[in-house]
Amino acid sequence: MEHIRKILPPVIDEMGIDKPIKKYQALAEWSSVVGDKINAVTEPVRVEDGKIFVRVKNDAWRNEIYYIKSDIIEKLNKKVGKKVIQDLILI
Repeated sequence: MEHIRKILPPVIDEMGIDKPIKKYQALAEWSSVVGDKINAVTEPVRVEDGKIFVRVKNDAWRNEIYYIKSDIIEKLNKKVGKKVIQDLILI
């Protein structure tokens, strides 16, 4: 009998639900990607049209995160195994 880890990914691809699943995975992985310090002052809200929307506690942190957003995007996509995030919108 084959293990579910081998069976599930092709089925998910075939059904066309891989990308939506990866979007939610990006939200779930936010804290592990950004670390405790940034996670404490942010809240990932949603992923829409390749953009992850993140609420930020204040303007000072918003400016700090703005300068590292490309790194965060790259790490998120690597973590989920697919390029689902193209932009990070700080709200």
